[in-house]
Amino acid sequence: MSTTPEIVRRSMALEAVATKDDTLTLSFSSESPVARSFGDEVLSHAAGAVDLSRLNDGAPLLLNHDPNQLLGVVESAQISSSKGRAVVRWGASPEAQQRRADVENGVIRNVSVGYKIDELQRQGDVMVATSWTPLEISLVSIAADPNVGIGRSLSQPATPSMTYTKQQPIAGAGDLDFTPADQKRYSLIRAVKAAATGDWSQAGFERECSRTLEQQMGREARGFFMPENISVRTPYITSTANAAGNLVGTELHGELFIDALRNRLAVAELGATMLPGLVGNVDIPRRTGLSSTYWVAEGSAVTESNGTFDLVSMRPKTVGALSSWTRLMSLQSTPQLEDLIRQDMVTQLATAIDLAAINGSGSSNQPTGLLNTSGVNAVAGGTNGAAINFDHLADLKKEVAIDNADSASAGYLSNAKVEAKLMKLTASGSGEYFYGPGAGTPGSVWGRRFVISNQIPSNLTKGTASGTCSAVIYGNWSDLLIGMWGATDVLVNPFGSGFSAGNLELRCMQTIDIAVRHPESFAVMKDALTA
Repeated sequence: MSTTPEIVRRSMALEAVATKDDTLTLSFSSESPVARSFGDEVLSHAAGAVDLSRLNDGAPLLLNHDPNQLLGVVESAQISSSKGRAVVRWGASPEAQQRRADVENGVIRNVSVGYKIDELQRQGDVMVATSWTPLEISLVSIAADPNVGIGRSLSQPATPSMTYTKQQPIAGAGDLDFTPADQKRYSLIRAVKAAATGDWSQAGFERECSRTLEQQMGREARGFFMPENISVRTPYITSTANAAGNLVGTELHGELFIDALRNRLAVAELGATMLPGLVGNVDIPRRTGLSSTYWVAEGSAVTESNGTFDLVSMRPKTVGALSSWTRLMSLQSTPQLEDLIRQDMVTQLATAIDLAAINGSGSSNQPTGLLNTSGVNAVAGGTNGAAINFDHLADLKKEVAIDNADSASAGYLSNAKVEAKLMKLTASGSGEYFYGPGAGTPGSVWGRRFVISNQIPSNLTKGTASGTCSAVIYGNWSDLLIGMWGATDVLVNPFGSGFSAGNLELRCMQTIDIAVRHPESFAVMKDALTA
């Protein structure tokens, strides 16, 4: 059975034009970090990391990654000075020759590579693709990385890497891989105004971003698509202090803004697998049983034994946020306020998705989270719960290990109450702490990560322990799948309930689902007492 690879894209600004006969020399990839939903991604260009077989076998040169717009063919590709470099030959069609002229005249300035990641590893603060395969090269309209482009000679030294924002929330798959300058240029407020009035003359860049995302996903936005890697609900009202009033004034110091305290987003940090760009319903085949082996006497027949299979299914489920936007707020907005609105929007959706992955009920339109997934290993403290201790953590790890699912990248996830209880545990008679100052590294237990987030509930019930139990999860987090259908869809309603006051309504929606490859890869305890 063949499977369709998950195709990722990153785009870069072209430098100069280098043509010879009907060929074009360009660089298509570098080791510059690019902000993804799971954090910063780096493509390794070390020996053996890049599989160039597809490019060197006549891969296409496309326009905007559209297979119906063929501009030429890749004649050769190689890795040199930590960059991917290629020679492409233009096609003879009128479209190809027109785009060739656009490149040579500086009208088209950007190149993009479509690729699939075969192996991704965390190295320090970034995720490094240690094995990846370029599939095609495209000319595109949105730039992301000036470190590569047309006209780079093979001997030219690499330019310094760019800096990107670390660890974006997990709220979508509509990345456009902006440069820092593009990040500043994009204005959600301009896009909202344009969507409300229908006049996009002052928001051409934002409209082009939405159209590019429409091409990537093969469907039109109801309003407009907002790129996921833009660092983004309650009405923002300039006359109300705790809304936007404190952000508009003569001496506005937006750089000192004090944001609300938020729960730490955990599942992406622990390594959940993101499946962006989904379109239809998703069924993933899974082996559930192995065939058997038999020792037989000479001349005897081997008993037939077959493996068993089922499907892991993912179906679209939508989370949304609705805010109102006052006319005066639009008139008095500042760059700092713009950034705050963007960040709040994206973080609210990301927080909801993270919470659903942990404790989604599986009903009322929610995905099913780990704490409610059938087949996950269970560790019980007692009839009425039990004070959490390291024996429970050992049992959680054991349940995963005996199912052959433990790995060095597995980890624990719980809340601050559980962490504090563990930090207070001392050895009987000695008074020495097991976990804490002088007794190991906080954030790690037995070489496994211990991540703390108050997304983990502390109000569960077990027997007479009503509303006082916390959860603890241990598992191989790469077996937690988060599927994403498209980018964040933003729709503006200029005729909402605040029409008479000139207000706008802003609705953001993201469609996702949660699934688990192997429930045996996780173990949960739901009755940990911390008092």
